[in-house]
Amino acid sequence: MKTLKIYDPAMCCSTGVCGPDVDTELVQLAGFLKNLDENKVRVERYNLTQEPAAYTTNESVADALKKKGTDALPLVILDDKIICSGEYPDLEKLSGLLGTSDVSLDVPDCSGCSGCC
Repeated sequence: MKTLKIYDPAMCCSTGVCGPDVDTELVQLAGFLKNLDENKVRVERYNLTQEPAAYTTNESVADALKKKGTDALPLVILDDKIICSGEYPDLEKLSGLLGTSDVSLDVPDCSGCSGCC
């Protein structure tokens, strides 16, 4: 089983998909993660605001933060290897790395809702 760890920058909630100004990239990522097969990929997601200790206890994350500060975030780690720093990965690339080509990459339609996605 693969393990995907996402260290998000400080956000208002665990996914960043809330409030009046929803970031489409975060909506796509949240939808992608939600559709992953839990038997194939374990996802651990951390928010700097809510779980700061997770950023200091992981040596790779702590080192990246020492070198780049919060510009290193988001930091995405797959099986203990950093695959993306400072931005979220392209979902097609991520899908390929995870071996999950069957996961939908469609963006949910959030028009007219407030944080429903």
